[in-house]
Amino acid sequence: MNNKTLGIIIKRQNFAEADRILTIFTERFGKVKAIARGVRKIAAKMAGSLEPFMLVELQLYEGRNFFTVTGAQIVRDFPTVHTDLEKMAKAFYMGELIDKFETERQRSVGAFELLAGALDALDNSNKALVVRAFEVRLLKLGGFWPDLSECLHCKRVIGPDENYWDGNEGGLICPECQKVNYHGQPVTVNLVKLLRLIEREEYSTIIRLKVALELEREIEGVLSLYIKHILESDIRSERFMRGVEH
Repeated sequence: MNNKTLGIIIKRQNFAEADRILTIFTERFGKVKAIARGVRKIAAKMAGSLEPFMLVELQLYEGRNFFTVTGAQIVRDFPTVHTDLEKMAKAFYMGELIDKFETERQRSVGAFELLAGALDALDNSNKALVVRAFEVRLLKLGGFWPDLSECLHCKRVIGPDENYWDGNEGGLICPECQKVNYHGQPVTVNLVKLLRLIEREEYSTIIRLKVALELEREIEGVLSLYIKHILESDIRSERFMRGVEH
C-alpha cells in the first residue's frame, strides 16, 4: 500500500543503471531505506524533488526490505543550504548523526522536527551554534544528556566555579569530586552557561548569539568527544565540515 509522509533525504547512493537507494528520515516511520527507480534518467520527473536535505512530501510503497518512492513534492527546499558549501557540510554532518543515532523503521518522537528545525535555522544562519544546539537536543532525545545543574557524582549543585566535564559518562563534575577520584576535562564558567542556554532556547534566539571563537571551539570539542564516545566511532562528515569552515 502507498503511504504519505513528510521526509528528509539524509543519504543516497546510485543503484543499477538509473536508480538510487535513499536513506530518508520520515515523520511517520523514522529512518527508512527507499528505492527511487529511474531517478537518474535525464527526464526523470521526481529527480529535483529527491535531493538531500529538502523537506518533501513523499508517497512510499512499502515492500519487504525497502520502500519504493512513487511520488515526491517539495514542501521546503532550504535554498541557501544547497548553495553554500559550509551550510551543506553542516547539513551532511547533522544527517550523519541522525543516521547513526536512529534505528531503522522506528519512529523517534521529536527527532524529525528537530532535523527540520535545524535545517530551517541553517537556511537563515551559518553559525556553528546551530549544529551545537542540534547535537545537544539530539543527545537529550536519546536520553544521553545530563542534568547540568548538579554534579554527576555527588549531586551537589554546580556552582559558578571552574568545573570539569566527564567525557565518558557525560556531565559536569564539581571541584571537590575532581580532587577525590576523577579526571574530568576542565571547562570554563562560560561554557556551562552556553550549554544551559542552547539546551533551553529556540533556534531563533541561538542564531542571534555572539560567542567568542575560543568558546565556540571549547563547546565543539566537548560535544564532539562525548558523541564519539557514545557512538564508539568517528563521524566521517565532521572532518569535511571542519575543512570547509572559514
